[in-house]
Amino acid sequence: MPRTARTRRTWRALRRVPAALAALAAATGAAPPDGAGPVPAAAGPVPAAAGWHVRPAAPAVRNQELRAVAALDARTAWAVGNEDTGPGSVPLVERFDGRAWRRVTVPAATGGLDAVLPLGPADVWAVGSRADDPDDPPGPADPADGDDPGGPGRGLALHFDGRAWREVPLPAEPAGRAAHPFALAADAAGLWAVGASAADRTAQPRPLALRWDGTAWRRAPLPGPGGDAVLLAAAPDRAGGLWAVGVAYDPDGTGRPLTLHRDGAGWHQVDAPSPAGRTSTLEAVAAFAPDDVWAAGGTGPSDDPARPFLLHWDGTRWQDAALPAGTGGVLHALAAADDGTLWAAGEQPADATPGFTLRRRAGVWSHRSADRTPAGDGASLLAVAAVPGTGAAWAVGSTLPQQQDSWHPVIEAYRP
Repeated sequence: MPRTARTRRTWRALRRVPAALAALAAATGAAPPDGAGPVPAAAGPVPAAAGWHVRPAAPAVRNQELRAVAALDARTAWAVGNEDTGPGSVPLVERFDGRAWRRVTVPAATGGLDAVLPLGPADVWAVGSRADDPDDPPGPADPADGDDPGGPGRGLALHFDGRAWREVPLPAEPAGRAAHPFALAADAAGLWAVGASAADRTAQPRPLALRWDGTAWRRAPLPGPGGDAVLLAAAPDRAGGLWAVGVAYDPDGTGRPLTLHRDGAGWHQVDAPSPAGRTSTLEAVAAFAPDDVWAAGGTGPSDDPARPFLLHWDGTRWQDAALPAGTGGVLHALAAADDGTLWAAGEQPADATPGFTLRRRAGVWSHRSADRTPAGDGASLLAVAAVPGTGAAWAVGSTLPQQQDSWHPVIEAYRP
C-alpha cells in the first residue's frame, strides 16, 4: 500500500464512502507474497512497571500495519493487518505464544485483514478485503470461490484450525458488487461478519451482515437505513444477541451514527443521537450487559473530524456519554474486560505520537498514555483487546499516519 493511500482508516476518518472504497481498491491491488513459513520474533523483556510498553513485533522487511487484535488468554493472542508490497498489500497475521509475537503463514492473497476473532485454540477467524487483477474486468460470479473472479475485488475470510490457515469462500455478490467485511463477533446464533457491500468498489455502499452456519457463510437481511451506509464494528450484547455499529450518510455526505441490534426476531435499526451540523461515525462497540453497552468513534465538521464521540446504551436508549476533559482525536476501538474495565484506544493526528488509550474503571474514566519512550515514537493505535482474567491488555497499530517514508507495526502491552 503506498504511504499516501488509505485503508480502513479512511472509513474511520469520516470521509465519504465512495472515496474511501476507491482508496481501498487502490490499496489492495497487489501481487501475492513471496516466501513461506513462520517468521520468529525476539521475545523481548517483560515490562516491569505498570502501564503501556512496546513489545517487539515479528521482524519485517516491508512496511506493515496491524489493524486488529484479540486475546484468547494470557498466552495466546492474534493480530492482523497488511504488509506493503509497493503496488498494493498482502494480509499479515501475527500470533503471541506466551513469549513472543511471531508471523504466521496464511494463504497467498492480495489485500489485507481488518478483524480477528479466536473462538478457541483451534478455531480462529480473520476477515478483510482482497483485490483481484485491477486490469481484469468484472465477470460473472464464480461458484468455486464465491465471488467475482476479477475487477471489483472481494471479501476475504480465513480460518485457523489449530494447524494451518485456509481461505473460506464468502457468498457471491451481485454482478459488479463486492463485499468488504470489517468486523467479527459471535452470539447465540453463531459467528457474524459485518461490513459493507459496494458497486464497483466505490458506489452505493450498503450495510453487510454474513453469518457462519457451521459449514458456510450466508448473507443475512438487514434493515436499510436509506442511502450509503457501512458497518464497522460488532459485539455480543451478553444476552444472546448482537450489536453492530457504523455510519449512514445523508445525500449531502453528512455522516450520522448507525446502530443495529439483532435479537431472536432478527436485525433492527435503533435510533442514536447525532450532533447537529456535524459528521459522526461509530467505529467500535463493546458490551458488559444488555443494559450496559458502549459505542465510540468520532465527530466533527464533514471535512475535519475533530473530537471523540461516545454513546452508552442503558437498555432503553442510546445517550451521549462524557469523556475526560481535554480528550481529542478519534476513538477507533473499545474492549470490555471481564473485571468491568472498559478500554478505549484512538489517535490524535496532530500529535507526534498520535496513539492514546482511556480506561474506565468503577465508573471513572482516566487517561492511560501509550508508550512514550523512543520505542513508541510515531505510534497510532487502531485496536485494543483485554486479556481475560489478567487485567492486562494489548493494543496494536502502526506508524503509518505520520506519513513516514517507511512505517512499521506497533504492538503495545499493558501491565496492570
